[in-house]
Amino acid sequence: PAVFSFSGGDPDTLQAGPALMFITIPKVFESMGLGTVVGILFFTLVLFAAVTSSIALTESAVSTFEDELGWDRKQATILNGPLARFTVFGMQFLDFFDFLTNSVMMPIAAITTCLLVSRVIGVEKIEEEVTLDGKSFRRKRIFNFMIKYLCPIFAAIILVSSVANALGVISM
Repeated sequence: PAVFSFSGGDPDTLQAGPALMFITIPKVFESMGLGTVVGILFFTLVLFAAVTSSIALTESAVSTFEDELGWDRKQATILNGPLARFTVFGMQFLDFFDFLTNSVMMPIAAITTCLLVSRVIGVEKIEEEVTLDGKSFRRKRIFNFMIKYLCPIFAAIILVSSVANALGVISM
C-alpha cells in the first residue's frame, strides 16, 4: 500500500523493477521516522544480495567448466567474463541458463513428479503414508484430482507460456 501511494497509482511504475527500487522506495523511506537509516540499511542489504547472487551464478558456471572440461579455476573464471557478452534468444548467457533452469526444467520436473506420484507410485501408497499414524486423509479426492490432472496441466501451461515468451511468440 505504501509503494502504491508513493507511486501516484501509476501501474507502469508498479511493474517496473528499477523505477520501484530506486525512485518509489526512497520516497517511502523519506517519509518514515529514521527513514535515512532504514534506507541506507535497505540498500546496503540489496548490494550484498546482488553481489552474492552474482557470485553464485558465476560459481555454477565456473564449477561446470572445472568438472566437465577439467579446466583449472583461474582459466574457468577468466572465460566467464567474455561469456556475458554472448546472447541466446536475446538473453545474456547467465540469464539464459537461469531461464532454462527456472522456466523450463522446473515445470518439466513438476510434471514428471506428478506423473511419478500418480501413475508409478500410485495414490494408494500416498494414502498409506498419510494415514500411517491413524489419521484420516480427508482431502484424498482433491489430492488425487490435483496430482493427476490439475498440477500437470498448470505446469505444462507455465512451460509452454515461458518458452513462447522467450521466443517472442507471446508477451507476458
